[in-house]
Amino acid sequence: MFKRDYFMRQLEQLTVTLHRILFNKEHIPLSQAQPLLDEASRHLLGLNVKSLQALSSKDILELLTFQGHLDPAKTMVISDLFTGQGDLLRQHEEAEDDAGANEAYRSYLKSLDLLLLFALPPNTDDPDVAREAAQRITQCLERLQPWVLPADMKLRLFDYYDLQGDFAKAEDMLFHYMEDHKELVSIAVAQGVLFYERLLGKDEDQLQAGNFSREEVQEGLCLLKEKLS
Repeated sequence: MFKRDYFMRQLEQLTVTLHRILFNKEHIPLSQAQPLLDEASRHLLGLNVKSLQALSSKDILELLTFQGHLDPAKTMVISDLFTGQGDLLRQHEEAEDDAGANEAYRSYLKSLDLLLLFALPPNTDDPDVAREAAQRITQCLERLQPWVLPADMKLRLFDYYDLQGDFAKAEDMLFHYMEDHKELVSIAVAQGVLFYERLLGKDEDQLQAGNFSREEVQEGLCLLKEKLS
């Protein structure tokens, strides 16, 4: 209980300034909002948002790790920073041209990339941490709806939903991948066959909890095996 309370308290303290900026983003000129976001970013890791975004998600998580322990609250806030950067770009004039839209897309994608890398055991063993990460992943995906996700991101989402036990969403992501990236369909088929074969070993209650059924498992497996033949 103490660990959970500490996480939620730390997360709340770190997000006070950030949420104040984002709540008023419609009324603050980008020229004023951006320095405030950069200040929040430097407070967390000593880098402005642009410099932070240039790092790989793995490098960011390593910077947030001290003596083998990753700081989950700071990870969440950094994902919020990237999301907030995208929101600012879409809210202001810069988002009206292709360059601004592309920058917003990259900011949202960075947030999602960081969260998906973070949302692996043991990082999300705590239910509060897992819930906060899941909420942010959902928010990122909502913001990314106008764009097509990169192929590797779809596969990572497939793995994420599978790990979460949300088998229906995992299957949806698998088939989106095959529809949008026909040149890479063999990769999805191979992973999909392993996915369905693993689900055959689960009982009906586990499948139902993931919004799935044994009939759907068998249908999906037959479909993919036909593609292999």
